[in-house]
Amino acid sequence: MTYADENQYPPSGPTGWPRPRTEPRSYGHGAPVYDWYGQATWNEPRAHQDHPRHADLTALRSAYRLLRRISTLTALGSFVVYVVLSCWAPGLMGSKIAGELSLGMALGILQLVVTFGAVFWYGRSAQRSVDPLARAVRERAVPTGRNAGVAR
Repeated sequence: MTYADENQYPPSGPTGWPRPRTEPRSYGHGAPVYDWYGQATWNEPRAHQDHPRHADLTALRSAYRLLRRISTLTALGSFVVYVVLSCWAPGLMGSKIAGELSLGMALGILQLVVTFGAVFWYGRSAQRSVDPLARAVRERAVPTGRNAGVAR
């Protein structure tokens, strides 16, 4: 009787996957060179070259990303502080500030003010920083000359 872990037959050849080539193949006639796994070798130029407008689009993306993060974190952060105080400090939130106005009510009103302030700041900052970049990218992307009305 034989068991699964017994090596009854010796291996006929090298075991495992073939080792990847470390040096590129060269055929001498300018054909694309690929390694054993069908991927381009390390010395082959990239098929996608960076576009000249790539820097403009990168600047636009980063300006928009920064604007989104700041306004979102401001509004969301103030809301999270309000919720955390409401859950874990109800005595503090119920304390009276002036007359019948409690600290929880004052922070709730402040939450509305912060949210509207973040929205206002977002619009104003977008007009100053993101819109000029978007306008510049759009002006460069619009075709001119004979094909001006074809693609939009």
